[in-house]
Amino acid sequence: MIIPQPRVEMYHEGTYKMKKKVDTIELISLYNIYKNGNEDVEIKIVKTLGVDDYGIDITEDGIKITASGDCGVFRAVSSLRQIMKYKGDNLPFCTIKDSPDFEKRSYLFDISCGRMPTVDTFKRLIDMLADLKYNEFQIYLEGRCFQYDEFAKYTEEFECLNAKDMEELDEYCAQRFIDFIPNQNSFGHLGEWLSLDDFKHLRVGNDEVNTATINPLLDESFDFIDKFCSSLLPHFRSEYMNIGFDEAVGLGKYQLEEICKEKGADNVFMDWLNKLADHVREKYGKKVQFWADMVYDSPDAYKRVPEGAIALNWGYDMIKSSMMERHCYDLWQHNIPFYVCPGNSNWLSTTGRFDVMSFNLRTAGEMGVKYGAKGYMLTDWGCGEGHHHFPVWGFIPMALASIYSWHVGVKQHGGWLKNENIRASWKYVDDFIFDGAQVSEWLYRLQMYYHLEPEKIHSASFACHGLVRTLLDTNVAPFYDLKEVGDVFYFENVLQYMNRCIEGVSKVDFDEHYKRQVLINANMVVLGTKLSIVKYNQTVTKEEAESLKKDIDDIIREYEALWPLENYPEKRDWFPNYILERKKELDILAK
Repeated sequence: MIIPQPRVEMYHEGTYKMKKKVDTIELISLYNIYKNGNEDVEIKIVKTLGVDDYGIDITEDGIKITASGDCGVFRAVSSLRQIMKYKGDNLPFCTIKDSPDFEKRSYLFDISCGRMPTVDTFKRLIDMLADLKYNEFQIYLEGRCFQYDEFAKYTEEFECLNAKDMEELDEYCAQRFIDFIPNQNSFGHLGEWLSLDDFKHLRVGNDEVNTATINPLLDESFDFIDKFCSSLLPHFRSEYMNIGFDEAVGLGKYQLEEICKEKGADNVFMDWLNKLADHVREKYGKKVQFWADMVYDSPDAYKRVPEGAIALNWGYDMIKSSMMERHCYDLWQHNIPFYVCPGNSNWLSTTGRFDVMSFNLRTAGEMGVKYGAKGYMLTDWGCGEGHHHFPVWGFIPMALASIYSWHVGVKQHGGWLKNENIRASWKYVDDFIFDGAQVSEWLYRLQMYYHLEPEKIHSASFACHGLVRTLLDTNVAPFYDLKEVGDVFYFENVLQYMNRCIEGVSKVDFDEHYKRQVLINANMVVLGTKLSIVKYNQTVTKEEAESLKKDIDDIIREYEALWPLENYPEKRDWFPNYILERKKELDILAK
């Protein structure tokens, strides 16, 4: 009944009729009613319990909540809320004892690859995180998506999050026992900034090549990163900062080639990491988190991890998930505190890839428990395609990750796939997000279309490539050439499958806004698949081209209508600009 499932959840014969009926089961309202106890609820404080641990006993005498303090009481109330959702004010006698597998249960949302949600949108997300017992939240920053005081002129022409917004979200999180951690990439993934004329000289590369990596050899680079920090960090109460450091692809190249040959690329990387970590600790009083991918294959680098730093061990696709155990083992062996960081697999596939996501989430949980990970972080990324998948696709991964980050259960074995966890996540989303409508299985079906495509693409699908990559050759760079892997047979099957799913979703009565999100992304898959057929054939009739151009216009119209309901206007055109290019190419290929 409760998600994430408690360690002990036993129900007994009999029910307790609540003396005081409540008018709402909104989590914060319930917590404020019950946090000090009342005629229905007794609070018992047991200091030996962990911060998040709690117990619930419902008997003929009422409801007894056991916890070590306010946080544990809050977790108990989130479970009690779910019981009340199903049972009203006649609560079943039960015994619940609970504690999490991971001390930190985190959620990261990327606002640098297109989608920039408003404060109100983030508050709705945080409410769901709190209900699912997450206790950490991060907003990923790499581009111009926050109004840095030190760089105010670079965002003065558009709206985005500002310091006041971050303070408001920080307080909102704190009220829900969630640590809001500032996040700023500080080595790689700075391409947008380093493309500006004022900062080109700081990048690893040259006038033509931007590796998106900042040159750590320059004093001005350090000052540049510190201006990010001084603009951002004072607005967060967290003791941590995520400084990024993943995929610094310029390491060992251009200005860094000689010094990396002399000292070793891993040492150049660790010098920069330690310099920033020391500075963040000494000036701002914060410890750092960093992505560990740049040191996975450098055992000596593990010996230089800054004191108190947390390594973030990420891996998203099937193969990367399988490699996670070796990385967990290395971090454990070197006594480095770390998180396991799976992803929701929604990027570059439009509706997501459900089986990859569920495998990734489960594997990360099991490996994290086995090797003593401090935390579990679910990531929600865009990936250069405008973050065009709408938030509705994140709900099931969020619920499923809450299960694996709270109580992983026994290790996967044989053919048993822990499908009860998948079904439980569907039930939670249907009951608490879609108000009882049966939507989750349709979301699952819409995420599995890519299995009908000619081949699997790492972290992507052919349909998405059809939308955001050129039609004028048959390459699906850097993966396959369509002429080598199949023909239109596969894409015709995708179209038939998707159209049946779209028809099914259309018949379900649920929140109109979420329904439009589902349908627009499903129709994008249809469009991307049709464009893949054009890409394969390298020709299209004029009539077909006109029909596809109309489909593109219809999608852009709906996309631009939905976007401002949850996001700032900036970067709304990122994805539409891609498919507008497809219109031009259709004119070239039309015969």
